[in-house]
Amino acid sequence: MVNEGIVLLKNKDLLPLQDGTCITPFGRAYLDPAYAGTGAAATTDRDRVTPAQALSRHFSIDESACHAMQSAKTSYPKAAAGTRPLDADRNSLQAVMDKGRSAQIPEYDPAIYRHLEGQVTGTVGLVMIRRDGSEGIDKRTEPYEDGTRHYLALTKAELGTIDAAKRLCSAVVVALNTANPIELGPLMGGTHEVDAILWIGTAGSRGFDSFSDILAGTVNPSGRTTDTYPTDFTADPTFANFGEFHYNNASVTDRTLIGDLVSHGGFGTIDRPFVEYREGIYLGYRYYETAALEDSEFRYGQLDGKGAVESPGAVAYPFGYGLSYTTFRQTLGRVFLRDDGFIEARVNVTNIGSRPGKDVVELYYSAPYTVHDRAEHIEKSATVLVAFAKTRILEPGASQEVVLAFLRDDMASYDYHHVNEDGTIGAYVLEAGDYTVQLKANAHDLIDSATVTVDRTQVFQGQHLPEGDRLAQSSLDDEGRPTGKPESGIWRPVSNHFESLNAYMDDPSVVQLTRSDWRGSQPRPIPARTKAAPQSALDEFKRYERFDPHRDPTMGNGKTSQVHCDQEPVSGAKNRLSLIDLRAKPYTDPGWQQLLDQIDWKKDRSDIQQLLFMAAYQTKDLLSLGKPMTVDKDGAMGWSIKGASSWAGANVMGATWNVDLLRRMGSCLGEEALHSGLNGWYAPGVNIHRSPFAGRVYEFYSEDGLLSGKLAAACIQGAGDKGVFSYLKHMVLNDQESFRSEGLATWANEQAIREIYLKPFQIVCREAVTAVPYLDAKGGRHRKIMRAATGIMSAQNLIGGVIGFGHRGMLTDILRGEWNFHGAVITDLFLSKSHAERDLALRAGSDMYMIQTPGFNAEDYDSPTARGVMRQAIHRILYMTVNSNAMNGVPPRSRLSVSPSPWKIGLLAADVVAVLAEGVLLFGGFLQKCRLDGRSKR
Repeated sequence: MVNEGIVLLKNKDLLPLQDGTCITPFGRAYLDPAYAGTGAAATTDRDRVTPAQALSRHFSIDESACHAMQSAKTSYPKAAAGTRPLDADRNSLQAVMDKGRSAQIPEYDPAIYRHLEGQVTGTVGLVMIRRDGSEGIDKRTEPYEDGTRHYLALTKAELGTIDAAKRLCSAVVVALNTANPIELGPLMGGTHEVDAILWIGTAGSRGFDSFSDILAGTVNPSGRTTDTYPTDFTADPTFANFGEFHYNNASVTDRTLIGDLVSHGGFGTIDRPFVEYREGIYLGYRYYETAALEDSEFRYGQLDGKGAVESPGAVAYPFGYGLSYTTFRQTLGRVFLRDDGFIEARVNVTNIGSRPGKDVVELYYSAPYTVHDRAEHIEKSATVLVAFAKTRILEPGASQEVVLAFLRDDMASYDYHHVNEDGTIGAYVLEAGDYTVQLKANAHDLIDSATVTVDRTQVFQGQHLPEGDRLAQSSLDDEGRPTGKPESGIWRPVSNHFESLNAYMDDPSVVQLTRSDWRGSQPRPIPARTKAAPQSALDEFKRYERFDPHRDPTMGNGKTSQVHCDQEPVSGAKNRLSLIDLRAKPYTDPGWQQLLDQIDWKKDRSDIQQLLFMAAYQTKDLLSLGKPMTVDKDGAMGWSIKGASSWAGANVMGATWNVDLLRRMGSCLGEEALHSGLNGWYAPGVNIHRSPFAGRVYEFYSEDGLLSGKLAAACIQGAGDKGVFSYLKHMVLNDQESFRSEGLATWANEQAIREIYLKPFQIVCREAVTAVPYLDAKGGRHRKIMRAATGIMSAQNLIGGVIGFGHRGMLTDILRGEWNFHGAVITDLFLSKSHAERDLALRAGSDMYMIQTPGFNAEDYDSPTARGVMRQAIHRILYMTVNSNAMNGVPPRSRLSVSPSPWKIGLLAADVVAVLAEGVLLFGGFLQKCRLDGRSKR
């Protein structure tokens, strides 16, 4: 993974180094590197290859600088005068416990290297720079006392270390052991310029071996950036609207258990936090490429072909950029529209250099921006990634034809103002005109292009769906091919489901970035980072906080409710079915209703409540239906259990741009799950790198939704082939850590939500498939290809004025309607004491509440409506479970019983202890009280 994920950013003919070259390492990161980020995704493997161990395989190491570092102590710059102290961030439990460590940038005083004059002459200096990622804590955006502008800029000590290495050594390589992108302008030209720059990311347990191999040339780098690297992060359009903002007329009070159980863990009552995505769709490369087109005064910047600055500008390194030790020639062949609605492009890639290597093929499109778009406020980026592929290893002189295909309808833009014929609002619009299909070396550098003409404008409304939604809603045959018939019986149209967010963002007080007034609509800071919330937002906050499952007009028990049930569901039927009888059966198979009729709502009450409302790290068995207990685990970079593999950061995985490699990675995780008795995976994460200052950039793939979605789909497919159900997370707009668990109201318009932030979730639901093995009644073995997306984790930030796991428009109308998702949705870990919040979650479309504390069930268990939505949630959980490894090898008509399994009790106990360690669950005697028995089959 790291072989293909490391990105060579700059190389002035220095790399690769010859075996035996003498290297002199500098910098704190060499002695104390970052292997992973912190938080739920942190890996547990401590059998790590250090940089010293890895480099010694190829090179000799002059340890003069190491001895100097080992004899010294690091220090870090304090906060600049007039700014908040480094430990000011207390917006989450993790931040409280962190005490400012995540804002510190420790490094050795460069003065310790003065005595090395003449000792390391002729060696290659290797300076390692470290930056950490952290759940619950965003990166500091304010300056430091030494002049460092923010956490993602190089400090005075780091620049001094680089200067020392330049003075003492014959050449200098800088290795970025950073969870996030950092500002690199000083290293690309001028006083501090270095010979080579490589981004490693967080390397995992074996990543430094790959780093050493790339330095030596036994591996040819083929990684590409997954984010744009601006020269000035503070000039990015997201900078003005990221982090901490509060309404001055709305407050939020802590309703979680944390404040009751952890000293200083709760937040009491604070002004309601909010964030506005005023940049709209113009995020990352979409912004910079459009700025280069629209703004005559904008200077993009130009590289010299080796990663050094030829002419300075706003962009240091573009999205999709990376160097190689060889040279490739890409030629665009035929581009045409196929009968199945896909546009196909053929690209010939030839290695015209002297070393074997892999190349990445990147295909973008540019849509016409019309008078209609300006009038209707439809935004269109100057260029959009639409397809990509990685070649096999090509020997010098070898070629490969790469065939890329994408749906023509995927070039449509979402118009959230369009009035549809049925009275609904919002539709995808594919305008007539010429669309340019662009073969690029990266988001900026064009290789060749072709034109595809759309003869007439199409508005996808009513039963006229974009082809991607039609494929998603279609039933599949046993080989996984869409049948062209709607699985639900009807085609579900696409329309707005974030109307409160649209209205908020369209208010004249919120200036959204638009091509129709590019310079005049640039995002600007909100004065004093505070404002008044409009009345519509105040009303939505109140409705969510005071949700009444009995009286709420849209999700209550009344007849006008969207979830209303007149009659109680059947209870205790003697149908003699077991869950295994439904393995590999469609979600709509009549047998499901017969199985669900066997629920005994009185006898099964405790089991049902534990299944739905105590779902952290496991799902409860439900023996009346033949459902076993499952064990679910964290670990975006490897299972969070002792002895599990430790992978590099998700953004390193993203930088491979290799779908097949991600599928194989998922398969490896699936194998580990089979060996360890694991069933569910709280990953992968596909939130978007909206800002480089986000704390969990290392846990997500990219700033681009298509790249994120394609990689996640492959990973989920690989894990699914081993029977693991993956909870794709966090749906949606969970793009900063600051205040996300403290009632953060997140606002964006629906075009941006659909085209950027929901895009990876949509791709996974539409494209990921897996092979489900099953036994027939006679013991015959069969296999069926089914959709692999059977788990989603919803977000804990507010989407508009409603908490993420309580947003019915997203979780029901879009996810289960437009995208035809049939699996289970679990909340993120959220320790609310509100019983009615469980009712809200269930009725909105979340099926399980992630918590391990007993006694916090939904308020309503007995009404027909409550039982109707619980029955529906159980159906979804059962569907996810039966098609997983939890029921591998179970023959039809089998009945399950439980007996103690000490290993599983220990595994679950470890989860409880782990959460306790975060101060999240502190309750005595819980393990004794809950008796989490393992399962056995007969």
